[in-house]
Amino acid sequence: MNVPRKPDSERIRAHIKHLKEQPWVGKAQRWWPDYLFRVDDITAAAKILNDGYLLSRKEALAAGVLVLDCASPNVIAATAEQWKDYVRLYFRPKTPTEYLSEGFRPAGSYELGAHRPVPIVMLFDAADILTRADAEFSDGNLAAGAATGNDYDFLCEIPFEQVYHDRSLDESEKRSIVFRRHAEVIVPRRLDLSSLRYIVCRTQAEYETLLHLLQPTAVKRWSRRISQKTNMHYRFWTFVEQVELNNKRILFRFNPSSQTPGPFSACVSILEDATRQKYLWEDGSYHASSQLEISLDQLQHPEGYSVRLELDGQLAYSNHYAENNLPF
Repeated sequence: MNVPRKPDSERIRAHIKHLKEQPWVGKAQRWWPDYLFRVDDITAAAKILNDGYLLSRKEALAAGVLVLDCASPNVIAATAEQWKDYVRLYFRPKTPTEYLSEGFRPAGSYELGAHRPVPIVMLFDAADILTRADAEFSDGNLAAGAATGNDYDFLCEIPFEQVYHDRSLDESEKRSIVFRRHAEVIVPRRLDLSSLRYIVCRTQAEYETLLHLLQPTAVKRWSRRISQKTNMHYRFWTFVEQVELNNKRILFRFNPSSQTPGPFSACVSILEDATRQKYLWEDGSYHASSQLEISLDQLQHPEGYSVRLELDGQLAYSNHYAENNLPF
């Protein structure tokens, strides 16, 4: 695909290299300028990877494909209509919005009026997108009136020392830094995934779930780029760390240090391959603070089944188990 480029593309590429060499960039952040970041809940991320493109909020709503709306109603209401017709990426991972929305949180405790239970982070090639003729940049939070531009000169004016700031904040700088940490890159209407380099999951269990949700063609295309890392997420709230599947039981291990262990309306559904019989375990007031063990004694053929865990109706884990009968 031949994408039109900005006339100052080489200067933009040089500025990315320049940012990486700045003394104020910490060792842990030195790779950030190479990428732009996008966070979606796992069901939306799977759809994006299956479809092969990202849509703006306006396009997704018009097409009826907004899988799970994780956006804060108040933030959306404060955002100018024009920006809703853009695909939005961030200059950095772990934005303030992600801090306020990540993980499973009991109903009534959503700080933004919405949450993103299972966040998947997509890393896009920054140079490839920043040099697109149709790409624009903001110097802070668009919902709070950030300025925008689309050329090298404006990019150089963005205070990246604040955008990439990753230390604790005192009250005198908090408002400004939080505003800058939301700096974005926006592309009108839709963005194909040719610039997507990595897909990062929070835990092994969520890695398994994402692969399970992908169509075979998407698995073939993306599986080598999907990984599980801890430095892309805050990890303070409820999520599934690991799951053990066998023909005797299913064992879910949750984040033991969650600040929001419950209560949740929990449901585990098991669909047996051989009989297509469905089995349910439910608890309307479950606290996900350690582990949950589900016995498979009721299954007639526990050698093959699909399992799905939901907390408050939102997907927490999904996978398929098939017993390996090979003699080696």
